[in-house]
Amino acid sequence: MPSQARAYIFHVVFPVWIGGMITVTLRQDPIPFFGAFHGDLLQGMISSWQTASLPLVRGVPGWLAFSLPDALWCYACVSLALVCWRDGPRFFRGFWLGVALILSLGFELGQGLQIIPGTFCAFDLLFSALAAALALLAAHLSQPGRAP
Repeated sequence: MPSQARAYIFHVVFPVWIGGMITVTLRQDPIPFFGAFHGDLLQGMISSWQTASLPLVRGVPGWLAFSLPDALWCYACVSLALVCWRDGPRFFRGFWLGVALILSLGFELGQGLQIIPGTFCAFDLLFSALAAALALLAAHLSQPGRAP
């Protein structure tokens, strides 16, 4: 498998999948995104999965259920920009990296400023910032001598 496809799977697809599984498993509250699947087979599967996993999730810290998925999605978003533009011109790498950071961190900041509906959480912002830094570090380490 070519290295770019491997990087895409490991740094983008895998974190999104893990974040989704954590969200579906550990959050018993209704998730607005899943409202689109109301009455659908997927919604039934999600409800069954949540019911079956309920005894396992008692006592799980809140940061694991709420902040970690956001951080994983932030990591994936930043990694997507870095993987897609790895060999591209520096300007485009910087532009798309900026877009990824604005989307990833801006969502939580927008909640804090009450521009975006939702509840601001400092842990979400901290975890996401650390995840973005980790994605930058991983990209840098995968290509020594090149700036991400």
